[in-house]
Amino acid sequence: MRTVFSGEAINFSYNKKKPVLNGLSLSIGDRQIYGLLGPNGAGKSTLTKVMLGLDKPKSGKLQWFNEHPNQSTNKRVGYVPQDLALIYDLSAYENVQFFGKLYNLKGERLEKQVRYALEFVGLWDERKQKPKKFSGGMKRRLNIACGIVHNPDVIILDEPTVGVDPQSRNRILDAILELNQMGTTVVYISHYMEEVEKICSHVGIIDQGQLLCEGKLSDIIEEHTDQAVLKLELHRKSSNYTSQLENYDVLATEGNNVEIGVPKNDVETISRIKEGFGEEVKSFQYISPNLEQVFFKLTKKNLRD
Repeated sequence: MRTVFSGEAINFSYNKKKPVLNGLSLSIGDRQIYGLLGPNGAGKSTLTKVMLGLDKPKSGKLQWFNEHPNQSTNKRVGYVPQDLALIYDLSAYENVQFFGKLYNLKGERLEKQVRYALEFVGLWDERKQKPKKFSGGMKRRLNIACGIVHNPDVIILDEPTVGVDPQSRNRILDAILELNQMGTTVVYISHYMEEVEKICSHVGIIDQGQLLCEGKLSDIIEEHTDQAVLKLELHRKSSNYTSQLENYDVLATEGNNVEIGVPKNDVETISRIKEGFGEEVKSFQYISPNLEQVFFKLTKKNLRD
């Protein structure tokens, strides 16, 4: 598979004492939806700025499309920041038009691309309205339109669904999948693990400025998880079942709920636990190995901490 971005041994720091990126290497393949994950302070924002050429690394090698970053490669990359990059005194159409002009779009092509971007995010009918009248979801969609107006080969999306309602979130995720199906490579940064699992083909997890793992989502889950989770809701508080739980790998207890780690697909162990608790169990849930377990195992942190 052709590589659209590669970074080797990237080092960056805002001061000499503490590196933000510490020898980080990263590779993103053509037409992937690449989920970039990391706890707060891991270096995601700094890495994004370095990838976009907004910050210069102290050392390391970066390439876009097998070239050193240059004016030509810059035009092939789009960026949708977490902080809304909108001009509230302009209409939706004028906002997208403004960003199109930044990429030297002119005349009929500019008009065509502005219409394409607004229709793509479902805002063509609202093109004459100013974004200050928009809902949070509509503003997020307009933000995306501004980032794709020049039809980039790669789009970097930083928390594109933060603060929106479920309907808007689903619409944005569907649009991202459609972009990818049209041939666009997507770099997706999010704190919502379920979104990453839903749309991403590949994942990279970083912490303390280093890449902890990278690869196909299914392969990462298979490689880094060796157990599933049984979630039990009991009739009494979990503290009443201390003797029954002492022989199991108890991952968490809260009130009447208990989470137990079990070997994945181990039917015998699962059956033994169910029979052992019997009528004491109000509800029983089997949670297959997932990305959240991988993330916690590698970082010892929750994604939204």
